[in-house]
Amino acid sequence: MQRDRHPSGTPAGDPDGDVETMIRLMTAAARAFKEAGGWGEEGLVEVVRASGLGRRHVPVLLVLVVNGPLPVGMIARHLALSPATVSQLAGELERAGFVLRRPDEADRRRVIVSLHDSHRALVERFARARLEPVRMTLAALSDVERAHFLHGWRVLVEMQRRFAATAGAEGTEGAEGAEGEGGSSGTMER
Repeated sequence: MQRDRHPSGTPAGDPDGDVETMIRLMTAAARAFKEAGGWGEEGLVEVVRASGLGRRHVPVLLVLVVNGPLPVGMIARHLALSPATVSQLAGELERAGFVLRRPDEADRRRVIVSLHDSHRALVERFARARLEPVRMTLAALSDVERAHFLHGWRVLVEMQRRFAATAGAEGTEGAEGAEGEGGSSGTMER
């Protein structure tokens, strides 16, 4: 008796066959992101490092290039980080000349963060090289396919978080949670 097959070619109900495909696809995607410009001598990551900062600062810059100036709390929501962490990152980025911080005229308790003009073009090139293929992918999918694709990514992030929590409780070394999926409340959406 032949089992039904998943569209990927593996037997239906057996995800192990698709794990190898996911590894190949994720590796190819990561390689393509690295090769998409911005990683060379004049790349954003290298400029960030030369300024005494690290890769953890780059997502703040990406949020700002995509959304424009934002309050610290909004950046925190986009990155699923605490406002205190984003405030620290923004302060470090400001000292290195990547962003400007100013009080919100409407609410002086809030701080608005914006990209500094001196690094704007570099950040925009970096973001375009990484985000345009994502936009193109989403545009190539139907609404239903896009919903399934995004749902799959949300499930992956949630499973990474669950695994990290379980691994941490068991004392397993090397398990890291997936950070940066903005707006996740720890529940999976469909």
